[in-house]
Amino acid sequence: MKIDRDTIARPDAETRKRLMESDPALFRSLIEASGMAVSIHDKNLFPLWGNQAYADLWGYPVDEILDLPHELVMPPESVELYRSSVLPNIRKGRPWEGEYVIRARDGSLHTVKGWFDPIADETGEVTHVIAIKQDLSDVIRMREALGAAEKSLNFISDCTSDIFFRLNLHTGLYDYLSPSVERFSGYTVREYQACPMLVRKIVHPDWHGYLDVIMEEMLAGTVRDELEFQFIHKSGKVHWASQRQILLRDKNGEPVAVEGIATDITARKEAEERLRASEEKYRFLAENTADVIWTMDNDYRLAYATPSIVDISGYTMEELQGRSFRRMITRPSLRRFDQALVRRRESERTGDYSLINSLELEHIHKDGGTFWAETVIKRLLDDKGRPCGFQGVSRDVTIRREAGEAILASEARFRTLFEDSPISLWEEDLTKLKFYFDELRERGVTDFRRFFYDNPEGLARCAALVTVVDVNKATLSLLGATSKEELFGNLDKVLTESSMAAFAEEMILLASGGREYCGEITNRTLDGETIWVMVHFFVPDEYKDTLSRVIVSLLDVTPRRRAEEALMDSEERYRVLAENSQEGVIVMQNGTARYVNESMLRITGYSARELEELDFTDMVHPGDRNEHAPQFARLDSGEMNESLGSFRILTSSGGIKWVNMSVKPIMWGGREAQMLILTNITRYKALESELLIAHAQMENRVRKRTAELSKANVRLKAEAEERGKAQERIQALTQQLIRVQEDERQRISRDLHDNVAQDLSSIMLKMETLFDGHPDADPELARRGEAVANVLRNTIASVREIAYGLRPPALDQLGLVQALTNLCHDAGSRYGFDVDFFSTGIENISLDFDVEINLYRMVQEAVRNICRHAGATKAVIRLVKSHPDILIRIEDNGRGFPEDGPARTDPGKRMGLQSMEERARLIGGSLEIQTLTGTGTRILFKVPIESARRHG
Repeated sequence: MKIDRDTIARPDAETRKRLMESDPALFRSLIEASGMAVSIHDKNLFPLWGNQAYADLWGYPVDEILDLPHELVMPPESVELYRSSVLPNIRKGRPWEGEYVIRARDGSLHTVKGWFDPIADETGEVTHVIAIKQDLSDVIRMREALGAAEKSLNFISDCTSDIFFRLNLHTGLYDYLSPSVERFSGYTVREYQACPMLVRKIVHPDWHGYLDVIMEEMLAGTVRDELEFQFIHKSGKVHWASQRQILLRDKNGEPVAVEGIATDITARKEAEERLRASEEKYRFLAENTADVIWTMDNDYRLAYATPSIVDISGYTMEELQGRSFRRMITRPSLRRFDQALVRRRESERTGDYSLINSLELEHIHKDGGTFWAETVIKRLLDDKGRPCGFQGVSRDVTIRREAGEAILASEARFRTLFEDSPISLWEEDLTKLKFYFDELRERGVTDFRRFFYDNPEGLARCAALVTVVDVNKATLSLLGATSKEELFGNLDKVLTESSMAAFAEEMILLASGGREYCGEITNRTLDGETIWVMVHFFVPDEYKDTLSRVIVSLLDVTPRRRAEEALMDSEERYRVLAENSQEGVIVMQNGTARYVNESMLRITGYSARELEELDFTDMVHPGDRNEHAPQFARLDSGEMNESLGSFRILTSSGGIKWVNMSVKPIMWGGREAQMLILTNITRYKALESELLIAHAQMENRVRKRTAELSKANVRLKAEAEERGKAQERIQALTQQLIRVQEDERQRISRDLHDNVAQDLSSIMLKMETLFDGHPDADPELARRGEAVANVLRNTIASVREIAYGLRPPALDQLGLVQALTNLCHDAGSRYGFDVDFFSTGIENISLDFDVEINLYRMVQEAVRNICRHAGATKAVIRLVKSHPDILIRIEDNGRGFPEDGPARTDPGKRMGLQSMEERARLIGGSLEIQTLTGTGTRILFKVPIESARRHG
């Protein structure tokens, strides 16, 4: 039915009033339908009535909640708020609103917003209060979530180097800029707000036009997702920025603002520029290097090669493209290439494509000849990791191979001269000696003669620092050796006590920068026989700074020396020996030649009369006179009684000979005289010169070869040094950890011994005397007391045993030897096997504390392994000083174990062995284990005395 609005009469004011007053239920329905918690209270805020929403808020039925006290439905803070704020305002007729907390029936707390309006009667006195409450729990959760989101956004904005912004397109100003803009551009947010044109000011002038176009596009309603431009930082540096943005529109679709993120991409741009420059550089290198860089397909057909391929093969890239690599090499090289392919296929069959082949192959040149190339081949993979060909580098090594063959030929010639020389020849390395001399200079030593005579131990150290690299066959014959290995090492095997004075002169000469020495010393053969030799050493020019190679020759002059000794006893014997000696002999008395043998006449070419009338210095070559002038002056004065060394003389025919002269005091005719002995060493000098020339030629060729490897050596050395440093740091940390562990063991041992053991002893004493003076005590109680005392005795013994195991007091009080004696005795007694311990030579060595405790722990671990695992009936332990080391040998007759046995059968035993190895390494020593299943075990510790000795 359609109702006409105009036919419905609107009620007048009186009708409205009557309708409202006539039906109170109407207001109740209105309050219920509002959904708000509405209640009526008396003037003291006690509830009189509430709607259903009010009951739902509290969780109680309406009838029940009207009788509940405030303290039950509100926490103390809200009750206090009622009394101190809400109630006073109501009594004054003022409304109150605010937030407070209520307690629901289930005990949960809810934050509500309350409005309290007082209702007064005709006299103005408050009679009722109407209250409305709104549950704010959801609002608070949203508020907290928004706060957390705001904090998170602020944190991101403050911490990131990117900036967040909102640009108002109508004003051209930023509605928002994150604080990180200061890190981004150097300018603060306040500076941007104070200067609206600052953005355009910092944009690089070259980009103004570009950004104008961007702004016009945004005003027209289009925006680019990302753009890049340059800007000028406050510091004056030019930076790159990347800006990602979105366009915001109003309800009419008109653009109003742009929101976005700007990122500083300067580092990326610089990296891209460096990459571009690097690519250009490497492209230039690839196109212009003498090496050939190439790629091949999976069938080894050439796909690409750099232009340098023409220089080494004669073919252009176009001529070789698509040609099989197998057709480019000779048949012998093809076999080597096929062998490399087999290894590659085996590796790639398991999915390993990392193999790199390095081959030297003989290639076929376009002109029909051949050339040698060193080729490195690696596998190429596509984006999915699948093999798609090969890449490599080839280098022409034809000249290097020819040089290598020449070096081998030269070396063979040099080796033949060296090995077959009739003179004893030595090749020695004095590098360690050079370091020692440099160390002495750093310590302020300038007078090496005084230093070596005041410090004979320094001279002994020099002998130990000489390394024998090689000797020839004549040396083996001279010293009675059967192999070269018997003479390798240092000179301790051949030097004698009487030769140390001459050795000192050699060291003084070397330390002072000298490069050549000649003199006579005694040597000891490996059979124990003492012989006299004339030693001559020479340092080649290329090794004068390092002393890494020194050539030494020895000439056996034992027959001559024995002749000289015989001449000292008898003048007649002198004459007989001199006549039969191969050396020239002149007896000088008061400046006159009293005797000249035939060998002297043969060497000089002068007659006896000519020699008697001739001044000896006139025979000396002019080039050597000045060098030996002081010695000849002492010869004339009769004070000369030593070797003059080697020099040249002029024979009567004008020839030149090399001689070595020594002077000995003798008695001739009952008066003092001097015997001059000349040895003709011209032949040996010629051989030595030829040897040095051959050696220099070989060294020159080796130097060229070494230059090719120097770059690789530098990289390897750097890596080795880095690994060495890392190993040193690891060793230092391990040593510190073990030291801390020992300190902690000592502290725990002391606490167990001084506190726990003492307290237990006191308890045991009290238990033993508990029934003293009580003869009538119950026997059962006395028996139990004795049982407790026995338990305490065993406990005290165990505590002391643990304390001694953690830190044996004998080590601090009696020293290492006695501590090990006690350890062996206790182990043998407890486990029922014979432990034979013996020590010698250690008592006079003041050992470092760390060395003592580590030696003790290593022996302790070895003994523990014997007790637990070996099943031995006897063990032998020896601690001896054997210069230059301290040796600890531990043997047992147990079951032994295979070399890989401990790791597989008993991890605990393997850990013990690792601990022993680590401790030996930390104190500069070594550990050697010899064992086999069923044959027992032998362990040898070796620690250098020098590193074990206590310093300071």
